[in-house]
Amino acid sequence: MPNFMTEMKRRNVFRVGVAYTVVAWVIAQALDLVADNFAAPDWVMKVSLAVLVAGLPIALILAWAFELTPDGVKKTEDVPVTESITPRTGRRINYVITTALVLALAFIAWDKLGQNETIADDPVIDKSVAVLPFADLSELQDQEWFADGLTEEILNSLARLPELQVTARTSSFEFKNTNTDIGDIASKLGVAHVVEGSVRRIGERLRVTAQLIRARDGFHLWSETYDRSTEDLFDVQHNVAENIAASLDVILDENMRNRMFATGTRNVAAFEAYLKGRKLFMQAHSRGTATLVSLADANAFFERAMELDPGFAQPAILHADRYAHMLLEGNALIVGDISNLDANNAYELLMQDLDFAKDNAQDEASRIVAEINREFFSPHWHRLPNLIEQLREIVNSGAPLPESLVWLQEILQVTQEFELGEILAKRRQQSDPLNDHGWQDEADVKINQGDYEGAAAILTYARSTFGESPSLNERSIIIAILNGNKATAIALLEDDFDFSGDFSYYEPLLAALKGDRTTALQIADTFEDRSIGYSAGLLLTYHELGEAERMRSLVARLDASKVGPALLAIDLAITGGILRYDLDDAPNLKKRLEEAQIDPAALKTSTKP
Repeated sequence: MPNFMTEMKRRNVFRVGVAYTVVAWVIAQALDLVADNFAAPDWVMKVSLAVLVAGLPIALILAWAFELTPDGVKKTEDVPVTESITPRTGRRINYVITTALVLALAFIAWDKLGQNETIADDPVIDKSVAVLPFADLSELQDQEWFADGLTEEILNSLARLPELQVTARTSSFEFKNTNTDIGDIASKLGVAHVVEGSVRRIGERLRVTAQLIRARDGFHLWSETYDRSTEDLFDVQHNVAENIAASLDVILDENMRNRMFATGTRNVAAFEAYLKGRKLFMQAHSRGTATLVSLADANAFFERAMELDPGFAQPAILHADRYAHMLLEGNALIVGDISNLDANNAYELLMQDLDFAKDNAQDEASRIVAEINREFFSPHWHRLPNLIEQLREIVNSGAPLPESLVWLQEILQVTQEFELGEILAKRRQQSDPLNDHGWQDEADVKINQGDYEGAAAILTYARSTFGESPSLNERSIIIAILNGNKATAIALLEDDFDFSGDFSYYEPLLAALKGDRTTALQIADTFEDRSIGYSAGLLLTYHELGEAERMRSLVARLDASKVGPALLAIDLAITGGILRYDLDDAPNLKKRLEEAQIDPAALKTSTKP
């Protein structure tokens, strides 16, 4: 055996094995990148890996049986040991191994530090906190809504302090009813501190416990127990928030206290109804056909909240969203039953809600967001530039933004405010790291800027973190179309894409991309016969088919509808910020763009490829 091992070394079998393994790894990584970029089927990588693995024993056998000599390749047994040049060959193999290792290390460094640069985690700042859902310790376990409301108001109070980075409700509530370690929670949310507590309610008596924990060592910086009446709920919430701020060395002057404790309502029942409505609102926006939750379901609770507290502004802007969706999408599933509504009713209710939201806003940021939305759906856009400038000043000041920005990102894309849109997307990612909406917003900004590679990288990250969703798939389809990659777009649409719900308008586009003109137009006709919605998919379909007259007719009809300019502007933002039709066919949109000081001639245009 010793002689055998010595001979293995002499014949460079071990060196060949090491060199083959390292080189094969580098080749596998390169193949993986190529396969991803060209959307190759899974079997391509499987076959490639199988070939690379199978090649190792073959390489070892060849190294044992043959030797490279100045006269060419010969059987090892035919080469006298005194004439063998295996030592020289071994040194060359060492060079190959070294080079391959350098390439491997360079790839690892690029993979970890280079391509993920745009989505790298921000360092955790010390004045950052997540408020976890308070536990319901009531005897009947029937006060969860009460505990959630208390948590919500503490979170909202802290979020109004510019010095503090506070995790948004969506992400904090991901850990509801879990036993996850505090350190792990803080790491996932990117915060240095965590607040947890409990609520026990017996009749009108209330016991609340709360503690502020430093995540790195589990040390309790502050804790308190409150025995109060339920009428004192908001006072307890404010006291908890003030103590947390003080423990994190946030100095509160009178103005800071007033900002911190500005609240939408002090009516507990109204706040409960708002929380229930908002949960359904977010569920409806997932557009999942399995749940069949609509904005009509959410609005029932928003209406209850506003009935209980007529000055409660927060439900109003969310309540308005149903009417906006109806005017933009007709009878889409997200809207719910519209048998008792027409376009004029919906528009009147939309304006009424947005007026109420701006007139009763609890802070300047909420007022500006409501005003921008109202202007966007109104007959004129003269005030948009000034309103967006006011928003920019608020954002630059670091002041907290309202949780719901409604149509703000689409408005910023159309008005070419890409930098502001990206800042808002980044802030949303930071405050709500377990929600993919911030990543969707940033991808939209990059798509409209023409940075398709950057947008694709963001969507890849979002999928790896949050899983698949129709919204992420829609953006990937748009990128493929903008890149002229029909095969990828077709593959995405054919890969279990749900055409039965609110994304059904992509069905005629699939037929058009596959070159089936007859089917595409037949399906498009069914959508043309419906209400005003589903326009983005039809515009893309007619553009793909080169159907100029159909495009002109559709654009004119959409432009003349109740909120036509807003509808076409949102379609423009959704599909990459590229005009695929003559703007003279949409005179109302053209006029609004001019009112908003946007030069129509500066917009990106595209003719049929």
